[in-house]
Amino acid sequence: MDVSTIIKALDNAATDHSISDADKAQLHGACISAASILEPFDKKLLDMLFAPLRSVALRLAIDMRIFDVCAAIGKERVTLKELSNESKCEALLIKRIMRVLIDMKIFNEVDIDAFEPTQAASLYRYDAPMAQIIIHWTTHLPQVAKLPDYFAEKGYESPTDSMDCPFQYAMGTKLHNFDWIASDPRIQHAFNVMMTVRTQRGVDSKWFEVFPIERLITDEPALEVFLVDVGGGIGHQTVGFKDHHPSVWRMIVQDIAPVIDSIKSLPDGIEGMVHDFFKPQPVKGAKVYFLAHVLHDWPDKQARVILDHVRNAMALESIVLLSETVMPERGASFAAAAMDITMMTAYASLERTERQFRDLLDEAGLTLVNVWSEKNSGKEGASMLGQSILEARLK
Repeated sequence: MDVSTIIKALDNAATDHSISDADKAQLHGACISAASILEPFDKKLLDMLFAPLRSVALRLAIDMRIFDVCAAIGKERVTLKELSNESKCEALLIKRIMRVLIDMKIFNEVDIDAFEPTQAASLYRYDAPMAQIIIHWTTHLPQVAKLPDYFAEKGYESPTDSMDCPFQYAMGTKLHNFDWIASDPRIQHAFNVMMTVRTQRGVDSKWFEVFPIERLITDEPALEVFLVDVGGGIGHQTVGFKDHHPSVWRMIVQDIAPVIDSIKSLPDGIEGMVHDFFKPQPVKGAKVYFLAHVLHDWPDKQARVILDHVRNAMALESIVLLSETVMPERGASFAAAAMDITMMTAYASLERTERQFRDLLDEAGLTLVNVWSEKNSGKEGASMLGQSILEARLK
């Protein structure tokens, strides 16, 4: 087999806009599989060891406003001197960071100390969502780096106390992670943006597309409140639902004060409410109590408290909908496994299997009725973690 012919075919396929998203996904998978076989072990090891430096270099460039400076200069190529002058940052430091960004294909090196921003560079301007995601995740990196020390000192068992877990150990604080985030408006903003981005990804299914919500909208009798979005952040899930179902009546987004106070506006029919879900649920008898990626932030002990308060507020006609990643018993993706380690590190929590969800709900006096899983949409980039809606009712 002629290698040059294979390479040419791959190059052509990469730039062929007529190829479907499903075929692109298959091609991407095949390339990754081939690369894992063909890549020399020492190269693979080197990439693994130095992988965190990529996100750190990107974070530094964001903080130094390198991408904003490029946009402000507005030229096809920028020089190191221009970047230094406009950013007020040392040229040598910029050059060191640029070496990493060039390898990441965010810039092209067109000459000595001359760079051409690629299309990807615009994604990382300071106010762009991707830049805020990088800020959030790099804030998490010190916690991960401290995991070996944490387990060596505490013993090799999964943490179960969200007030005494790897987060507190690494960051030298007694605060819960959420309280620590809320104490810094910049970090809180980055967190809010990250939580919003998934609902804006056109390739992902919405929760109300995974779950057959129409049957609840037409149910009689209609309860006073249709939906309570418990721990709903700035309302991104509920607003998206309202956009698709404008006739739905009263809905309430609940979260802690710093989050609710950051909401600029909500559509008619949706209201914000400050509420701590570890306290009794003030909205009684709603049709739907919706918790999107809430329980994966909490170990079983606290998750049961959250569910207990929801259960106590429910009417016979009420249901609980949990939007979560359901960890498979075997064959988990790297993304799901990595998110599970992330939850353990930051919150002493976990990504649960269906069995673990069933047991948790049962202990809270609820019955798991059905699990509605996102089907493979065939769209490139869809369902990095997968999404399931778990439907539960009173026992």
